[in-house]
Amino acid sequence: MATWYHQAQHDPQLVLLCGDSAIVSLLPTITRCWTRIGQQRTIATPGVKAEKQWDWGAVDVITGTTLHLLHPRRNNVGIRRLLAAIARRYELANHPERQVILVLDNDMAHKAKVVQRLLAKHDSQIRIEWLPAYSPELNPQEDIWQHMRRRVTHNYYFEDMQHLTGAVNGFHQELQSCPQQVLQIISKWTYIIAG
Repeated sequence: MATWYHQAQHDPQLVLLCGDSAIVSLLPTITRCWTRIGQQRTIATPGVKAEKQWDWGAVDVITGTTLHLLHPRRNNVGIRRLLAAIARRYELANHPERQVILVLDNDMAHKAKVVQRLLAKHDSQIRIEWLPAYSPELNPQEDIWQHMRRRVTHNYYFEDMQHLTGAVNGFHQELQSCPQQVLQIISKWTYIIAG
């Protein structure tokens, strides 16, 4: 991956993306927080059957631009929608010389036959590089998800999916408008790869 990173820094036609999906649920993500001594913070929850969606995303590790979409399931349809969004964002149909390297984990949805057929249609413009098993530290999109949890879902109860997805979309819009902040969020990854 380090080779792709260094090459993408000097080749404007090579795009290096790292992608992943994360669950967003009405069930709040509970984490430690500051409270007054002797007072316990209460966080409401919707119960066992909490509505959820999957946030599919990719981060350009060179420019700091991000891409995301919400999908009801963690399946090959979600990854295919992400691949289509990548093809549109980087205008692959209009730039046959452009190549996208997409780094993914080994999730079964990523390796589905329909995904492979979709990749074949892009005439090798989108190439998948697989992360080693059990290595989330090598995927900077995981750092984006951690930041989203801190900013949006940690210790916060959303009454309905519309408010939750609105908050998630707002978070991503903020990131898209500030790529320097994204590069700062993924700086640990950059240090590991480029270091």
